[in-house]
Order: sequence, then structure tokens, then C-alpha cells
Amino acid sequence: MRHRISRTLTVRPAAALAAGALSLLLLSACTGTSEEEAGVAPADESAPADGSGPAGAEDHDAHAGHADTGKVPVGPLQLPAAEYWSVLQPADGVTQVRAGGCPEDAVCPSFEILTGAALDGVDPAAAHVPDGATCPGGDALAAQVVGEAAESEVEVAGSPATLARWTLSCVDPSGTEVRTVEQLQWYVPDAPDGPVLVVDRWAFEGLESRLAAGGWVSA
Repeated sequence: MRHRISRTLTVRPAAALAAGALSLLLLSACTGTSEEEAGVAPADESAPADGSGPAGAEDHDAHAGHADTGKVPVGPLQLPAAEYWSVLQPADGVTQVRAGGCPEDAVCPSFEILTGAALDGVDPAAAHVPDGATCPGGDALAAQVVGEAAESEVEVAGSPATLARWTLSCVDPSGTEVRTVEQLQWYVPDAPDGPVLVVDRWAFEGLESRLAAGGWVSA
């Protein structure tokens, strides 16, 4: 299904590159994933740090406007979004945030927010790893759940939520584990418009604090 972009936020070149370097350092440290494996261009080390999380190459003339402060709609939430976020709605009840400028058919850093019909048949107490799900990176390693989650009670936009930290094994076609990654899931059972599940497999830095500082679109 072709993605429909609901809002795209412009990335400042230096900020986006520095943010990409920071996120890739984190991802590489935890998983051994290189920049080439992650599908993100190397950043200019001289660029000043501004922002957080993974970022990709950006066509700056293709978008208008940017967000330095305040909150933007991201599915059912109003979030203090990073400038490089591109917000899409690929299906009913699904909102996806991808690194701005990443091609639709590429493996891009992203996280998803599921609501309504998108939660039909989904067990919020289990790791959300759909059929064919892969680990972060461009090597298309299959993602498999390992063990049980570590859970903690948190808040999302002022509502009680459970944060589950799952370990995923990233295996090659022969079934050999190449590395492991962490998948974070926030489940909000009593959001104003019904349950909400946020799934982040790409370690978007600062996402937990952005969710905590957010608000609800309908509130």
C-alpha cells in the first residue's frame, strides 16, 4: 500500500547529520550495527549536535516548514517531535514516524503507533513482531523474540502506561544469531480514544521523554 504523508518536518542539515551520528553510535554500541548496515549515510563529525535519534539524508527543497518548539500531531498524540521526523499513515489505525528523506521502499529508522483496528488481534503484553519483521539495519535479519520483557510503569501524555523492553535476536537465513537489539513498547490501556501501543525497534533516542511530555489530540 502506498504511504500517505500526513506531515513532514524539515531537517536542518547539520542537526540531522549530527543526530544520525549520535543514534548510530548508540545502535552500533548495543548491536554491532555499522552505518552501512543501518542504511544511514555517515555524518559530518564537525557538525554541531542538535536533536536526537536516527536521521537519514534529506532533500531539503522538497519540504516546507519546520518545528523548533511546540508539539505536532502524531496519530492520537501531540508530541514534541524532532525536526527530522516524517509522520505517515500507512494504514487505518497505524501512524509511522520515519527518518525524514528516507525513500519509501528503503529500510528506514522508524517507530509505529497502533490504535483502533490496528490493535485487533494484537496482544499488548507480547512483543509486536509481525510476520516478516526484520531487525534494524539494511541486512534484513529476521527478528525473533528472546525471553521475557522487563516492564516498568510510566506515563504517556499524562496517562498511565506500561513500558516493556524486549530483546530480539537478529538471525540470518541459516538461523544463526548475528546480533541482538532491544524493542521498546509503550501500552496505554486507557487513552482518551481507546488503547494505544507504541512500538520502537530502532532505538529512537529521546522517545520515552517525548511520549511523557506529549498530550492527546482529543484532550
